[in-house]
Amino acid sequence: MIPSVQLLAVASFAARRAGQYVVANLSRRDDVNKASREDVKHKLDVESQRIIEEIIRTSYPDHAILGEESADRPEVESDYRWIVDPIDGTVNFFHGFPWWNCSVAVWYRGRAVAGAVFAPELGKLYEATADGPALCNGVPIHVSDTENPELAMFATGADKHDLGGLSFRGIRRIAETSQRARLLGSAALDICHVAEGRLDGYFESGIYLWDMAAASLILERAGGTCSILKDYGTPKYHIAFLATNGKLHDTYTQALLPLL
Repeated sequence: MIPSVQLLAVASFAARRAGQYVVANLSRRDDVNKASREDVKHKLDVESQRIIEEIIRTSYPDHAILGEESADRPEVESDYRWIVDPIDGTVNFFHGFPWWNCSVAVWYRGRAVAGAVFAPELGKLYEATADGPALCNGVPIHVSDTENPELAMFATGADKHDLGGLSFRGIRRIAETSQRARLLGSAALDICHVAEGRLDGYFESGIYLWDMAAASLILERAGGTCSILKDYGTPKYHIAFLATNGKLHDTYTQALLPLL
């Protein structure tokens, strides 16, 4: 097995390089292939994923790669699977809101072993390996100690596939249960801020595997707990996901699971 620190070095380098490329092209925020009420398909998404894939293939040409911008492409057979979200929070990026990131994870036989989430406009690099601490800019981080949901600040979001239905029932349940609900628009960053103890939890009724592949490992290594509450199957890789500081996990699982 490849040492996890070696895999993390490549993941972090790829995430940073992609983020730096996007920042160098901030003048192209409106350079899109498609923009609609539901989503934005940005040219920089495609270009930054290409950068990440080239870096991975230079080090590990035989590894499988699953990327948001190429999810329908067949993957090679490999014990190692790199899961890439070149710009998580594309709508935020499009509008000039700095809450976006580049996310790169490495899974070995279905389990996360290394992950990096780089938020260039916030100046933050989150990292973790399966056998090491969670870090933000090289400093260890840990989840909050919040036990009372009435004092919890919870991030959530609206699934574009179910606007007006399950999404808003979930948002309402979070608002009813926690002290404050926040809709920030980047799953990986929300989860990393739970890992950092700045949020107490995150839930969304519909995100994708690449949204949480790296951040979930970072959260777990920071002492938190993650659960895929439901795998929808269609669209492919579409899931309902809960992440908390651990102390709140059972409470929110019981509150949210019946909605699904």
